[in-house]
Amino acid sequence: MFDKEIEAIAKCTELVKELDDESKVRVIKYLIERFGIGNSSNQSFNNSPTKNRVASPSLLDTNSEAFEDVVDSNIEEENDYPSLKDLVIKNYPKNEPEWVLCYSFFASKFGTEIFKREDIIEKYKENNRFSTSTSANLGNNINSCIKKDWLKTQNSNFIIKPEGIAYAKEILKGKSTSKEVKVLKKKKEQPQSE
Repeated sequence: MFDKEIEAIAKCTELVKELDDESKVRVIKYLIERFGIGNSSNQSFNNSPTKNRVASPSLLDTNSEAFEDVVDSNIEEENDYPSLKDLVIKNYPKNEPEWVLCYSFFASKFGTEIFKREDIIEKYKENNRFSTSTSANLGNNINSCIKKDWLKTQNSNFIIKPEGIAYAKEILKGKSTSKEVKVLKKKKEQPQSE
């Protein structure tokens, strides 16, 4: 299996290759700023240790078989995640902040894109969990995800942070570490007999 660096190069290349040149520059600048890299004067791409450099230039060639293998393995990994419907059936997220994190993970295309509040609402609607209660509490649940360092605001959009991606993947494997919060349904009052 390829190391994480080559996997990241393959994912980025696959997503960026069809964009126009200006869009490519914006995406690359965003990634540099997002991860705070390239600002240090002593940091150099050419001076990195040999073990961290890409071993073969052919891996950067989008026509190579090695590149195709990496892309195929990434597609297979995405297909391994349960659907939103399966999450409801399996009851993997144990509380609403975990649901918001999972919806964010799917809305961000598995942590690769910026998303909006409306995208989270759309995911609620996709698996019939949208209600006046979830709508009213969405802001609090998003804030909870931000406090836990799962999400980050960017203008009126959101980014799922690496910690959020990692925990979302654990939830999707059924390995939530949270205590389950059960929703209590109010019983209708019975008319009292006189």
